[in-house]
This record gives sequence, structure tokens and C-alpha cells, in this order.
Amino acid sequence: MPAHYRTKPPARVLLVESNNMGKWVGTTMPYEVHIPPLGLMYLASYARAALPGVEFRIVESSLSAPDDERFIRILNEFQPDVVGIRSIAFFLEELQRIASLVRAHSDATVVAGGPIVHAYKRRLLQEVPELEIAVKGEGERVFVELLSGAALPSIAGLLYRTDDGVVENEDQSKVADIDSLPFPAYDLIDLDQYQRQLSYAYNHRRQGVLLTSRGCAYHCTFCFTHWKGIRLRSAVNIFEEIKQLHTKHGIQDFYVVDDIFNVDSKRSMELFDLIVAAGLKLRLYFVNGLRADITSEKFVDRALEAGAVWFTYAVESGTEEIQRLVKKRLDLEKAKRIIAYTQRQNVAVNVSTMYGFPTETRELAQRTLDWLSELPKPSLLPYHFCLRFFPGCAINQQALEAGWDPERLELTSRFSYNDLPVGTPTLSKHDMHGIQLEYHRRFGLSNPAAVDGAIRTLRSIGYNDTEIVHMYSVLKRKVIHNVDDLMTAGGN
Repeated sequence: MPAHYRTKPPARVLLVESNNMGKWVGTTMPYEVHIPPLGLMYLASYARAALPGVEFRIVESSLSAPDDERFIRILNEFQPDVVGIRSIAFFLEELQRIASLVRAHSDATVVAGGPIVHAYKRRLLQEVPELEIAVKGEGERVFVELLSGAALPSIAGLLYRTDDGVVENEDQSKVADIDSLPFPAYDLIDLDQYQRQLSYAYNHRRQGVLLTSRGCAYHCTFCFTHWKGIRLRSAVNIFEEIKQLHTKHGIQDFYVVDDIFNVDSKRSMELFDLIVAAGLKLRLYFVNGLRADITSEKFVDRALEAGAVWFTYAVESGTEEIQRLVKKRLDLEKAKRIIAYTQRQNVAVNVSTMYGFPTETRELAQRTLDWLSELPKPSLLPYHFCLRFFPGCAINQQALEAGWDPERLELTSRFSYNDLPVGTPTLSKHDMHGIQLEYHRRFGLSNPAAVDGAIRTLRSIGYNDTEIVHMYSVLKRKVIHNVDDLMTAGGN
């Protein structure tokens, strides 16, 4: 039994979103992207309903406690009995920092959660010796059992330390009806503070972040999800959350973060109809990804009526060979048609592509660039990334089978998407740099026409010049002083 585990409900629980957003954007710019920690907000809301006598507090480490002194001050002021730390594999070092500070300055039980647990499993407790307990999979029910003091061997979905080593319990069952979950606890975050940060769409707005599903219906090997299959919230349930956030918090900008929001077209159209019928003047941003080959012109039109201003289409590769390899199997012709249709509507349209796949050659990587050239416009944001290999993704095994060095593969999971690529057995470092430079010359930050067109689109959908300057300062990793300089200089 972990030394600090309590067998009765705690008085105070501190929930920490453990991240380093300066590392995430690959820069030390004064502007960063910060998104309300939705996973912890769901966790707190569910736990408060089950344990009304417990006080909860939510902190994002790189926003409210970027240095040790400030985090220690939070510990001393709040005096938590339990500290729950959520993180992803990319932020392992930040999780280590937070856990070590908790153990050095508190007697609280330390619990980890989030995708990092499913990715690392037992290894996480080796990497972070201060951790006593970790929750794999969905956290709501497991965390309530923990806080209630249940016997650890009886709690499915748990890893924990014993004198004999780390015990991993069986997986938990998923919440089948996610409409039954209470809405996230927005009262535990400072919306004004988040408004001062850049959102997922690089603007400064009161943020309503919507997760309308859990899991994914597809099986792309480069993607990480600890939720197998997909569970959807109903359109009515989503609309009720939107209406509540709009009425109670004055939120007009909603950022949809599902892996693929439009997996159920009927549900999507029903939600748009509810928004339109209510006469709500909203702005909707599909910031994470829509699947282009299941999107229709009718979907785009109705989304625009409901207030959509931002569409992101995840394409990854413009070649059939790589589509088959990563099991995405996107219909590239259908995708091209619907992306072109959306671009003609004068809204923000982003096209996410990558290079550096196992077995990908210079010729295959070039074909993705050529596919992009057949669209009417470049992606509004330069979303062409060097693939990173995170623990728990099936593509790691594909890379090993293709002869990749395991140590180099592991190393890429610690890189920012903006870090320079290191090369693969089939795509040299030199060729990777060439692909990156050509992309920006043709479609991205080194193309004045592309930058100018993006700025005009951003202005047309309501971005002010301050937001545009902050956005491009982050993207270019240097301070931009005004939009006129940016438009004149293009990518210089």
C-alpha cells in the first residue's frame, strides 16, 4: 500500500495540468497557447457531484506555476491531501518536476492520470519515483473510488506501488453513456486569464472548449488514443453545454477538440440546426480535425450558418502508399474536392500534413507537396509537421520493422514539432530539411502571398491585428511588431 494513501475522503484535492507550453510551441516567445484543462474540469465536476464535501482546485503548471517557487506557494496555501497530475508523454519532464515538488513540500497522495499513463504504464512509475498511484484510461469513476478510500486492489484501471513492485490492475469499463457526465467545471478556472492567452486557434477569446466524443472510429497507426472505439454525445447534450456557457459565462467562441467531429453526419447537422434555431451568434472552430472524405458541401454550408469560421482537415499524406501504411486510407480525391469547396467560402481552412513516415522516400514526401499545390489556396496555418513517435502508438512497431534505430525513435517523442528533423533510414536529414524549406517557400511562412492571403482571411473572420501579430510571432518564433511589416515582409 502506498505510504501516503488515505482510506477516507480528503478535505482538499489539487488537480494539476502538467505541461510546458513554451516547449510545445518550440519557443520562448512572450505569447503562448493555453487551453482550459478540459480533462481535469470533467474530473472535478464528476468528483464534486459524488463527494460534495471535498474542495477542488485546478492549476495549469506552465500558466500559473512555471517556476518552482510559485508552485510551492500554491502547495503551502492550499494544503492539499491529494494531488492529481494529468499529462501527456511529451511533457514527461514537467510531470517529473511537479511530482518531485509535491513530495518534497507536501504529504499529499500523488496520483498521475491522462494519456501519459496509458502510454508508459509501469514504466511511468519508474521514470517518476515520487508517483504512488496512476490511473490508466478514463479518470472520473476511478478517481472517485480513490478519493473514497477504496482498497486499491479492488479498483480497475489502476497502477500502484507495493513493497514488491508495481501492481497493474485490470482495465476499467468505459462510461457507456457520456451524456450522463456532468459538464466541465468552468468555475474552477479563470476565464479572464485564459482569454489573455492564445487559444487553440491563436486568438484571444473567452474560450468554450467542446469535447463531443470520446475515442475514434478509425485506426491510424501514428495516432494515440486510450479509448478504443467511439462514444458520441448527443446533439442536444452538446447544445445544452453551449447554451449554458454562452448564458452563464458570456462565451461566444467555441473550439471543438474531437479527434474527428464529423464522424456522425446526422448528429453534426442536428447540432447546427439547434444553434441556428436558437439564434445564437457564435463562432465555431474545428481546431483538431475533420475527416475530409466524409465531409459534404451540405455539412460545410450548415456549419457556416451555425457560425463556423475555422476548419481543420487532417490529410497527413498526399500519397496512397502512405495512406495504406498508416491505415488512414483517406480518399484523396474526395478530400481535395471538399477542402477546395471550403476554401472558397472565405473562412480559415487548415490542412494538416506530415513527413518522415517509415519507408517514406524523398519522392513520396515530394508527392504530398505536389498534392497540396492542387488546392486553390495554401493551408491558412503552415501545418506540415515532421512525424513524432510517441509511446503507445502502433507506428513505432512499423518503424522498428523498417529498420529504425530504437533509441533515435524514442528520442523523437521528446522533440517539439518545430525542432529540426534528424533523418530516417529512407529520408535523410538533408532531404527532410529540403522538404520543410520547400513547403514554406511554396505554401507557408516564406511565401509572402500565402501569408498575405492568410492575414486577409483572418481579418475577414474577426481577428484583430494584435491577435494576428501574436499568432505569427509564435509561428515564426520571433517577435512581430505589426501586421503591415508582416504582410510586406512575408516570410522574411
